[in-house]
Amino acid sequence: MLRALLLWLGLCLAIPAQTKIPPIWPLIQGTFPHGGQRGTAVTISLSGRNLQDAKQLVFSSPKLKAEILKSDAYRVTVRIELADDAEKGRHDFRLLCAHGSAIGYFDVNSFVERSEKEPNDTRAQAEELVFPALVNGILKAADYDYFRFEGKLGQQLTFDVLATRNGANTDAVLSVLDTKGVELAESDDYYGFKDPHLKFRVPSGGTYFLRVYGSSEAGSETSDYRLVAGEMPHVDLAMPAGGTRGKTAEVTLHGVNLGGVKEVWLGDGLARGEVISTGIEQARVRIAIPETVAEGEYRLHVAGATMPVPFVVSRYSEIDVSDATARNKKDPKPVELPIVANGILDRPKATDYFVFRVEKATTVVLDVTGMQLGYLTDPMVLLYDETGKRLAYQDDPTTNTGKEPANLDPHLVYTLPKAGRYIAALRDAQFRGDPSFLYRLTIKEAKPDFSIQVVGTEDTFYRGRSNAVLVRVRRLEGWNTPVAVWAENLPLGVSVKPVIAEPKNTPYTGTCGETHYLDGSNVELNFVVSADAPLNLAAIRFQGRGEMGGETVERSGKTRYFRNRVRFIGTAEEDALRATIADAPGVVLGVPQTLSLDKAGMAQFTAIVTRLDEGKDPLELSLEAAAGGLSVDLKEVAAASTRADLKLKAAENAPGEFVLVGRIHGAVIGKSHPIRVRRSAM
Repeated sequence: MLRALLLWLGLCLAIPAQTKIPPIWPLIQGTFPHGGQRGTAVTISLSGRNLQDAKQLVFSSPKLKAEILKSDAYRVTVRIELADDAEKGRHDFRLLCAHGSAIGYFDVNSFVERSEKEPNDTRAQAEELVFPALVNGILKAADYDYFRFEGKLGQQLTFDVLATRNGANTDAVLSVLDTKGVELAESDDYYGFKDPHLKFRVPSGGTYFLRVYGSSEAGSETSDYRLVAGEMPHVDLAMPAGGTRGKTAEVTLHGVNLGGVKEVWLGDGLARGEVISTGIEQARVRIAIPETVAEGEYRLHVAGATMPVPFVVSRYSEIDVSDATARNKKDPKPVELPIVANGILDRPKATDYFVFRVEKATTVVLDVTGMQLGYLTDPMVLLYDETGKRLAYQDDPTTNTGKEPANLDPHLVYTLPKAGRYIAALRDAQFRGDPSFLYRLTIKEAKPDFSIQVVGTEDTFYRGRSNAVLVRVRRLEGWNTPVAVWAENLPLGVSVKPVIAEPKNTPYTGTCGETHYLDGSNVELNFVVSADAPLNLAAIRFQGRGEMGGETVERSGKTRYFRNRVRFIGTAEEDALRATIADAPGVVLGVPQTLSLDKAGMAQFTAIVTRLDEGKDPLELSLEAAAGGLSVDLKEVAAASTRADLKLKAAENAPGEFVLVGRIHGAVIGKSHPIRVRRSAM
């Protein structure tokens, strides 16, 4: 997906007139299981394309260590050791191959794990579910997974599916049924990531069934999920959802089954929390945040809970207005800048109001996080003067289209014309409301800044060519001057010139030909790789520097990627771009992943041919098989042709694998990925 994004953006913008090389790097399409229990070792299988010659799988955390057991073009088997104190939650990993790298995701949990057992497609075949449970499953097309459990009167159970939050291509649905098959509860898209979550209070003692299936009966061989179920604590959110570094924060956890909460900690052991009080739906804790903790988003963990929740460390004072103390338009909540207000838009049309004073004409920023923390909040901010006249508002920082990842969190910058009192308001853009619609609103005097975001987490640089990497400069808090962008930690034989990002948003064309603008400026850094550069894997880092108002600002680049199938973009754990130095092929052959033979032992297929050698001679196509019994007629493809229609012949027991090879005058200039051959069921 990242590669497709990079290629598409490259086509939409001005790029060097050099033939783009179609993807030949590793592609991870499925991971199973998608996680493991800390303190254990687990063997996982990565499925996809171009996975051959896998050399290493690396995590940012030293508490997760991996060993490649075996690999081929379609599958890599990896053993992962999880330390006892590995941080719970999702972790990025990088699969490194000789011809490129790929990013994947792995969930660390504390529950004992098992895999579903087929057949479990009906209530009669339902597997027994003993709580607490963590079950790894796969939803194929039109697949229904049933689980049977015994419930006690009044028992509060939680069922949570981790799928898209782990990068899986799974749009799951959860439902609870009684013994007659009557649906008692259902959940489809609960999180901002489309995963379901279900709270079920048992109405009477007896047998019940949990059903997991794909929305619209969708599914595939790689549509995996992790079901966490039981009468354990589940935290929906922390309020406030952040604290000031160097200060002690008192935080209320909202959720269910919180009466037994005993341990709370921040991040990977950064700070331990003190439990003040507990209840069924709330627990109160006190956390002393060390001054040494860097600003940013962390995970707040509760022992025994289903999963952690986000918690942000900031430098500003934080307040909690989830008790509706800011809900009165005629009597807005007084605040002093700078401030971070934490609230919940718990019902439709809910709006929180804040009044503040400035002593002179001042540029302020109203910055909101909601969706970026994983919640379904779609916040809008509005700014009024003391008379109630609206001065400015913002829903999204820029237009959202299917071609760009959604960012529904506002960043409003406005120059207040004079000293006086002003009112900031925050509501859902569609006037929706829900107890999970959390937001964090920062109101402060603007201090111009920018961020450097690398579009992608890995790339392949080809020897003897210029290789473009897309970087986005996002201007924050009123920054309006150019920013220089460059790369560091370059491998031997690789050079790149700095580029300047001008202070104007990059335009792009929408689906209907209309013009939109990005929330930032895209620039390309063209990495020139010498023909004799060592074949290598590099971790390249990006920097940006600009000057405004007499102050010089320098920022490090962050690699960015789509965190799930709903095009939510996030920051990778590792800042570096993993770049593989490789030889460019003379031809790229796009072929099917699998072929099915007919009754006569034949299969027809088309190869998409992309010539990169600039040669005028015809291309010779032939077959290279791991075993005998497979053959394809020798085929010549004219230099200007972009496709070849081929016919595969197989002996009686020949199904296996083969590679399509391109030659010029007998010399190999490129090969396809291995193609699987299967005999169709008769």
